[in-house]
Amino acid sequence: MGKRVQQKNDDWLIDAEVQYKITSVHSRWEVSLIFIHIKDPKQILIQKIGDYQSERLAKIYAQNMQKTASRDPGGIKKVDKDAYHINNN
Repeated sequence: MGKRVQQKNDDWLIDAEVQYKITSVHSRWEVSLIFIHIKDPKQILIQKIGDYQSERLAKIYAQNMQKTASRDPGGIKKVDKDAYHINNN
């Protein structure tokens, strides 16, 4: 398998805020990473990264992958919550 070549329009992913989502799917716990553009929070990428037999294992894996993917060990990168007006309902 070859490496994915990063395209010019994917450059924002380097500085994106990374969150995770865990959902129950067919008796398994599916983990997805959510990459959010810090300057344009309406631009997101959701990537499924795995599924696990227990919610506890899924959460451990999700937190580890979040730290690895964020490339921000200090936790400084955050989306400006006032930068968008989305009804989350």
